[in-house]
Amino acid sequence: MSILDELRQKAERKKAEQLHQESGRQELETVYQSALLPKMQYFYDCLNETVKHLNFLEEPILINGYSTRYPQFGELSQLNYKINTDGYSGLADYNRLMQINVNFFCEAKGEFSYVLQSKRLIEAEVAFLHGRRLAFTWKNQSAVCGIDSAAFTIQRKIPVSFKIEIDYQLSQLKVTINNHENLEFFSKSFAPEQLDDDVLDALISYLMRRDNRLIRLDISDTYKTVIQTTLASQQQEQAELLAKIKHEEDNASLNKEPFKIANPVKAIFSKYGRKK
Repeated sequence: MSILDELRQKAERKKAEQLHQESGRQELETVYQSALLPKMQYFYDCLNETVKHLNFLEEPILINGYSTRYPQFGELSQLNYKINTDGYSGLADYNRLMQINVNFFCEAKGEFSYVLQSKRLIEAEVAFLHGRRLAFTWKNQSAVCGIDSAAFTIQRKIPVSFKIEIDYQLSQLKVTINNHENLEFFSKSFAPEQLDDDVLDALISYLMRRDNRLIRLDISDTYKTVIQTTLASQQQEQAELLAKIKHEEDNASLNKEPFKIANPVKAIFSKYGRKK
């Protein structure tokens, strides 16, 4: 085979790959235009109307026992809804919708404080609060028995977000929810044929805390076992960490010798007594 024949074959293979890629892009675009975009437009219209009604009515949804981790939040009010399609505060091209964002707060007046000990727990707490986008401050305190200590203060205001976005490569619609319940993260994907009025109603009902149909996932017994095993392992690790911290604190207390007051009478006889 000549060098020219080799170049011809490479060029033909590259052309074939490009044609295949272009065909795939056209197929994805066809699915987006025919199946996904109409659903996104319909969902946006309904959610936009929902947000307008909720803001006009000004009837906050009351939430009791929002967080098992921070029961200090107490009773919160869900209000101040906003909707956008560009990830900021505006409306992107209606004929090219790729995401819908609904944001609001669960809040009440005031703040609450607590103290954590051990460097590991403090660092984990800071990372968690940042990850959940909570407004908080923290300050290191004087170490107790060599153990780090920090005071945390959290505002009673939780940002909640519902995002509906197009997964273009998979031709799916993905729902992502942050902080709606117990500072948890939830994500679920839907095929175009699943996006019906029942899904929309379930989404709005969950947003308004009427029911949780949206997040009921059908999972296998095997996967349930994996989840339970993982949770048990995490609980065991946390228990071992707390036990280790308590053990270190107990040892630190035992190693500190208490101050003894000398017996003056005994000291006198010890000093002047005769040796036998």
